[in-house]
Amino acid sequence: MSIKRIKARLSAALILTLIYCAEAMAQSVTPAPQAAVTLRLDQARAIAVQALEQGNPALALEIASGLLQADAQSFFAHMLVAQAQHQLAQPAKARKAAAAAYRFATTTSQKFAASQFAARLAVEDGRFTWSQFWLRRSLVNAPDPALLPQIQDDFRRVRAMAPLQLRLAVAVAPSSNVNNGSDSAYALIEGVPVIGRFDGLSQALSGVTASADLALSYRLAKTANSETRAQMRTYLSRVWLDEGSLALANSFPGADVVNKDFTFVSAETGLRQAFRLDNTPAGGLVSGEVTAGKTWYGGEPYQHFGRAVASHSVNLAEATRMTIAAELEKRVFERGLNQPVLSRQLQGVLEHRLDNADRISLGISLRESESDSRNANSTRKLAYLRYDLAEPVGLARLSFTLGAAQAEYPDYAVGFIFVPGGRQDETRFGSVGILFEGLDYAGFAPSLTIRAQRTRSNVSRFETSEMAVSLGIQSRF
Repeated sequence: MSIKRIKARLSAALILTLIYCAEAMAQSVTPAPQAAVTLRLDQARAIAVQALEQGNPALALEIASGLLQADAQSFFAHMLVAQAQHQLAQPAKARKAAAAAYRFATTTSQKFAASQFAARLAVEDGRFTWSQFWLRRSLVNAPDPALLPQIQDDFRRVRAMAPLQLRLAVAVAPSSNVNNGSDSAYALIEGVPVIGRFDGLSQALSGVTASADLALSYRLAKTANSETRAQMRTYLSRVWLDEGSLALANSFPGADVVNKDFTFVSAETGLRQAFRLDNTPAGGLVSGEVTAGKTWYGGEPYQHFGRAVASHSVNLAEATRMTIAAELEKRVFERGLNQPVLSRQLQGVLEHRLDNADRISLGISLRESESDSRNANSTRKLAYLRYDLAEPVGLARLSFTLGAAQAEYPDYAVGFIFVPGGRQDETRFGSVGILFEGLDYAGFAPSLTIRAQRTRSNVSRFETSEMAVSLGIQSRF
């Protein structure tokens, strides 16, 4: 849809709103030219509306000034100013007046009209992020639920036009194993008659993890079938151990563990180029991106990395879509004796929409890592199945995921002890995602994810299990 058509939709019958706000009058009253005229408020409102309809914004502004002198918090007068300034091609003044009208609105219908008009003004001025802000406000104040799908559709279209895109995800997750520690206190290796004991940090510690994930992208160039974007992303997680786990972590000689030791930060930036292949028999979208970044753990530099990804997404049928991707990544450690790790990954996802609109997804991946550090050489395989319900159950929309992974480390050693046959891990995981759409506010809804995972290994340090409940807030569109 073009910007012109979106502007038309976002106008939301402004003149009709002004007429509704004005008191009924039998006939419009026109003052004599160049003469001081005293008007009742209802007459002034009627003349102002007529002036706007006839393309006379100067007269409408003059009347609005008088109305604001009578009542500085008049919704009608501020909307009058907004429309008049719009006709005078003064977008900044029009937006300011529309915001004031929203602030002084006394009914839901008035707030809806003001926010819709503010969204339209923002689109016309190329301020697409502000338009999204006002569209979310209009969602809150929509006088009729039947309007919601159209507002959401307008939001998606405005977001697609915006050069700047922002995504923020926050979550709080109580977990039985915040550090991916061992289920056992004893160090065992299958095939080796040696038993050791883990320190507290190597054992499973329970607590709460809070995370924030902020991603920004800005469109640098665009054609009918391609787009170039600059991207940035920052991820932060903090851990708070419960009393018993903090005591366990500090139960060994020399230990001085505090919660901030588990803080993890990642920052990255890069470029993404996407091409739409509408002119080919298969069609679809091809994209490539390069990224560089750095991580910190416990407040100290941990790794820096570079990554390149290429992907192709194509519709196999009307209800079936396939995406394949290849990734090359190199990570270099900032401290310690670990050598750089080079990883290659292939992955694919097949999505299908059922006749009842439910969605089922199958994903597989293969990742190989190479390094001069013996323990970093590995092969990891993963597969998962996800099912998304189209219709909500009560207030919530549900999704279910089941998966398994297998990792092999052929040259793994624990100290000077080589693991017979190499280290082998097998993981099973599952989750239930719950999005409480019935508690939506401005397009945002609370979410709950229940996740369970268990790993079996021939090296007991990696025999782990976790049960976590993640609480967050996410956008519905």
